[in-house]
Amino acid sequence: MYSLLISFFLLVTIVEAGRYGDILLSGSHVLHSTPKSIPQELHDIDNIFWKVLEQQSHGKFSGIENVSKQCLNHLNITVQHLIGGDAWALQFLDSAGKLGAGILEGNIAWLGSFDECVNTTATVYLGPNNTKPSQPFKGQYCKIGIPLSAAAPAAADIGNAGIPPNDLQLGLCVPDTCNNQDILNTINTALGYLANTTGGKVNFTAEVVVCQKTHHDFDARAIASITILSILGVLVVIGTVYDVLVIHKLHVNPENEEYDNEEKAPLVPEPQSEHSRDIRHRGGYNSIDNGDGVEHGVLDKKQIQDEDKEIGLCGKILQAFSLYTNGSKLLSTKTQAGSLGAVNGIRFISMSWVILGHTYAFSMFSGQNTLPFITEHIQRFSFLAILNATVSVDSFFLLSGLLVSYLSLKELKKVGGPGNFRWGMFYFHRFWRLTPTYGLIMLLYIPLVKYLNNGPYWPDNGIEKDYCQDNWWMNLLYINNLFKSKDTCMAWGWYMANDMQFYILSPLLLVPLFIHGMLGGLVCLAFLAITFTTTGLLTSFKHLPSNILGIGGDPMKVGDYFDMIYVKPYCRIGPYIIGIIYGYILYRTNCQRRLNTGYNLFGWLVAAVCCLSSLYGNYQSVEGKHVMSTGESALYAAVVPTVWSIGVGWVIYSCAVGSGGIVNGFLSWKLFIPLSRLTYISYLIHPVIMEVFYGSLRNPFYFTDLIMVYNYLGHLVLANAAAFVLTLLFESPFLGLEKALFRRTKRH
Repeated sequence: MYSLLISFFLLVTIVEAGRYGDILLSGSHVLHSTPKSIPQELHDIDNIFWKVLEQQSHGKFSGIENVSKQCLNHLNITVQHLIGGDAWALQFLDSAGKLGAGILEGNIAWLGSFDECVNTTATVYLGPNNTKPSQPFKGQYCKIGIPLSAAAPAAADIGNAGIPPNDLQLGLCVPDTCNNQDILNTINTALGYLANTTGGKVNFTAEVVVCQKTHHDFDARAIASITILSILGVLVVIGTVYDVLVIHKLHVNPENEEYDNEEKAPLVPEPQSEHSRDIRHRGGYNSIDNGDGVEHGVLDKKQIQDEDKEIGLCGKILQAFSLYTNGSKLLSTKTQAGSLGAVNGIRFISMSWVILGHTYAFSMFSGQNTLPFITEHIQRFSFLAILNATVSVDSFFLLSGLLVSYLSLKELKKVGGPGNFRWGMFYFHRFWRLTPTYGLIMLLYIPLVKYLNNGPYWPDNGIEKDYCQDNWWMNLLYINNLFKSKDTCMAWGWYMANDMQFYILSPLLLVPLFIHGMLGGLVCLAFLAITFTTTGLLTSFKHLPSNILGIGGDPMKVGDYFDMIYVKPYCRIGPYIIGIIYGYILYRTNCQRRLNTGYNLFGWLVAAVCCLSSLYGNYQSVEGKHVMSTGESALYAAVVPTVWSIGVGWVIYSCAVGSGGIVNGFLSWKLFIPLSRLTYISYLIHPVIMEVFYGSLRNPFYFTDLIMVYNYLGHLVLANAAAFVLTLLFESPFLGLEKALFRRTKRH
């Protein structure tokens, strides 16, 4: 029976191989990123592999060298039992990757069945009468990369999780006593045999073999991370119990305190007045986590002092870890009149937009029809909202600059000028606001993610190279964007570095604006001129694309564009400067200058032109109907982020002065208030969620619009759910600690 099944399987495979081989060998219309031909002999490579082993086991072939004796012995045992029709040996063959449909669409990942392979155990009967069962080895899943053309990217090192995307990826099930080098030598022997039998017409060499483990023992990094996170968890439990059983019984209501997940005012020694705190922002991420905060009423100084005496410093520290107190603040939707409610909606929508763009970007190497799907969709005018989703990051830079400017200028006025401003606390609060949470996310992600799953796409040695042991400090010092992306950790952390660098430079703009609006305006224009000129010259002289899509310039230099322009502060500061200017206008008008209908409509028209031209202005270039010149590429790269931010800035300004109408009503929806507080950690954690999801796939999926909508909604919900939990465990406690320690210092 099993022999019949094997014969049927081989017959189907060979027939299908011949059919697709003829098509591919003559197919000049194959998409440019797909190999123009896959010789039909390669379609049956798994059978060639076993055929060579069969000949070797019968002494007919002795070409396998540099393979360990144990591995070779177990491979021979597998072949003998395969010939005998044993079920476990059939599973070794059945779980191997085979010819799949959609090769013309780019489906060259023939991964087989990971779970069938690793759940298979060899059973060999020993003894005089073959009655004593033995289980000498189990199935081990290995993925092989075979370059199909000389133009294929250089192969990764053996043992690395990655296989170049243009390589034929073949899954094999082999004994777990074989290592990567054993399988590489064996498969190349099979390919050498194939070259000989075809007279050298087909000559390929496997360059990458990745054998996946199904179990990892916790290493020292993982143990240290678990220990630190466990201590934090214990503090959260103790703090919550103490808060509920002790502090709550003292009738100290946490809802009387403001949600301190914001960049408010530890800038002056005395407590702020209600008026000075009517509009505030969450400092940290400031783009992603920046916005007017929530005011729950201001306790008078005597009441605060009485509560502090009753609770004590230790009590306030424990309360900082309380899920009860932090949860109450996080979920509150209370605001004060005059707050910039529209900022909450823009922040959450922009974060959702970032996740949408990354849903497509992270899935590109997990689909079996990626090329035709993208080729079709770039012809859609509406799809540019996804292709150009990078402007959502510019919205965050705008928000950051606007809120830093507005709040800092009000504080400067209150304390009497730059000389009385607490610049030390200005910087310390931002560093403290961002860094502990950032570091804990890295501690959770870098050493521990590799233990979460397994599979043919799963990186056995972790997602980050060498566990970021040589470059983690760059992130915590916010200088990671100054190095090449291949040398940095958590690639999406480039934004954090830019935001911190802009914040450090912000007094160079704020102080001149405070002294005199004209002086500050000239300084802002000078900064804009520098960033426009720098970006334009780099794009021109280096022949870089105009954006991350590779449009204009040399499309092969997308990586250089990312390293030289996309992540560099001197090229990305434009939207932040526009935010500084809008913040200054709001400060000067105190959000009281109502716009007449004519001015308001004109402003909205200009904003619409700015935003729509930024999103859809390169449609013909994306379609391929227009090739950008060097000058056009330089101009686009230099000004589009700033033009986009001018349009979004108007939306915030119009809403702030009461002229936003239905737009302000929507963006100020109370549901956005707690959701906007999650955006900092949502930004940090959503790429991890996507990496875990796509890395856990057993086979490539088929792209459709519905599948992508479903994936996006899943990523969006999970990112916000994870952000909610991690905000309570990581972010809120450290904000509470700062508040407990520094408020006590200032008031007693």
